[in-house]
Amino acid sequence: MRVTGRRCGGGHAPQSARPGIGQALSVWLAGALCLVLLCHVAAVRECLAAGVPDAVWQDNDRNHRRSPSQIKRQLRSPDVRAARLPLAAADRVGSEAAPPGGEADHSARQARVRAQIAQTAAPPASSGDLQLLGENDWRLKIESAAVALNDSVFLGDIATPLGHMDPALWQELSRRALWAAPQQEGKPMQVNRSRLSQALRQALGKDIAGRCILPTSLVIQRGGLVFREDVLRDYVVKSLTPQLAAMPGEAQLTEFRLPEYIFLEHGQQQVQLEPGKLAPGRIALRFAVKEADGTVLRRLAGTVNLQLWVTVPAATRVMSKGENLTPEAVTFLRINAATLKDLPWDGQGGPWRLARGLAAGEPILQSDLQSQLMVRRGDVVTLIYARGNVQMTTQAEALSDGEPGATIAVRNLQSKKQVYAKVKDGGTVIIE
Repeated sequence: MRVTGRRCGGGHAPQSARPGIGQALSVWLAGALCLVLLCHVAAVRECLAAGVPDAVWQDNDRNHRRSPSQIKRQLRSPDVRAARLPLAAADRVGSEAAPPGGEADHSARQARVRAQIAQTAAPPASSGDLQLLGENDWRLKIESAAVALNDSVFLGDIATPLGHMDPALWQELSRRALWAAPQQEGKPMQVNRSRLSQALRQALGKDIAGRCILPTSLVIQRGGLVFREDVLRDYVVKSLTPQLAAMPGEAQLTEFRLPEYIFLEHGQQQVQLEPGKLAPGRIALRFAVKEADGTVLRRLAGTVNLQLWVTVPAATRVMSKGENLTPEAVTFLRINAATLKDLPWDGQGGPWRLARGLAAGEPILQSDLQSQLMVRRGDVVTLIYARGNVQMTTQAEALSDGEPGATIAVRNLQSKKQVYAKVKDGGTVIIE
């Protein structure tokens, strides 16, 4: 719809001329536009007064308002959109070479980049280059957790010397004050890596600060105690050693996942280990921080992997289900008990037959064996009825499995009656 109105010039319209509908609409639209602009200016001023950050993310990508097919067409190159992308040189049998800008040029560029990387690659390190610290070379390892016992944090509180460092130099550096300790005792304070590096440069100088090995962050507490991960590891090993010594085989603790540090507010507090059930595999650990009266203040979790190496019987060859187990078919292997699904066979008893097939080298479990004297369901056995001097013999069908000494149900094949008899051996049951 086209809206027109009289143009406002320097003259005045005659009083008798009424403004038309178009002119009134134009005036209304102009007023509304002015009102919107005034509101927008007021909003901008209010945002600036409230402190809008300098970097504001702006959504100038309109892909979310486009269909997936439009987005795909936008991301494609002109050749792809026009379906004129040439084939690779290896695929164009009997055709001319690929024109510039195709996959051949792209492969050539990749080859040049690979060649440049290969030319600038570092040569393999020799045996002498693998040594971390040479003679008279040293570093300072900054711990991830430390305790300050004074009003200031000294280098000796947070650092440990590594390598060949002059003791006199370390004694002088360890007394170097770095910054003020936290004001409140027993409350850790964290310093990130960037601020820690800057503080060390200001306190020690560029040369000494460059020899420091920095952690991701440093946590400092004024007063109290701190147990780092290496101390907690030794504590776990010492606490679990008596129980591990009572287990069969050879026990090893590996893959420690412990708290990086545990802070205590004062010397009367203590850390006590609460281990979970000791079994081969991953063991759950809990470290309880207790007050002097025994109250548990907090608990921290950890885990450790228990490898229990035991010697178990195994099959020397592939064996089938129901096959009798002979000494020639058994060997002994040393394996991790965590891989066992059941208790291993102790190598005693018998004679045995296999309840399932075994592969060569597979451990023999107790659940894998059945007595050769065992009666199986469906077997035809000899049923003996003995009462005093009277003894009768007949044939019966076993209705369930049973080892020697067990009582099972059998069906008399002559009378078709079901009775209960005790298993004597693999082919005989008896009623006494």
